[in-house]
Amino acid sequence: MSTDKLRVVYITSLLILASLLVLFAQGAFVGLSDGGKPIIEINRIDLYSDFLGNYSKVSVQIMNNDTVSHNFSISTFHDEEVANSFNITVKGGNTFTYQTDVLPDKRPISRNETINSTLRVAKFVVYVDEESEPFEQVSFVFKE
Repeated sequence: MSTDKLRVVYITSLLILASLLVLFAQGAFVGLSDGGKPIIEINRIDLYSDFLGNYSKVSVQIMNNDTVSHNFSISTFHDEEVANSFNITVKGGNTFTYQTDVLPDKRPISRNETINSTLRVAKFVVYVDEESEPFEQVSFVFKE
């Protein structure tokens, strides 16, 4: 009879130990995640077509890993002036992709005082929830 009690205590202690290990592992792995922060990727692809010539496709992908919705503002700047602005609300756990074409005749011209030249530069900036500082920004230089 004492071996049965010992066996029950042994199995119970193993179950308690296993559940503590599972809870500890969950807590450790949750700490390694981004904590629900949005992830933003801004990419450019240079393309060619007979009709358009050389043009670029710029995409802004917003992955909202948070559990709540966030408001995003995507702005395009030409020479520090806003050329285009787009606002979107992305629900928690969803992804949104914004794409725009930068055509040869629409490429922005920016004055570069450092090298005393003009460059064709566009800056894409993403703001989150009315923050004053950009969450993500990328500048692209376009060649003729």
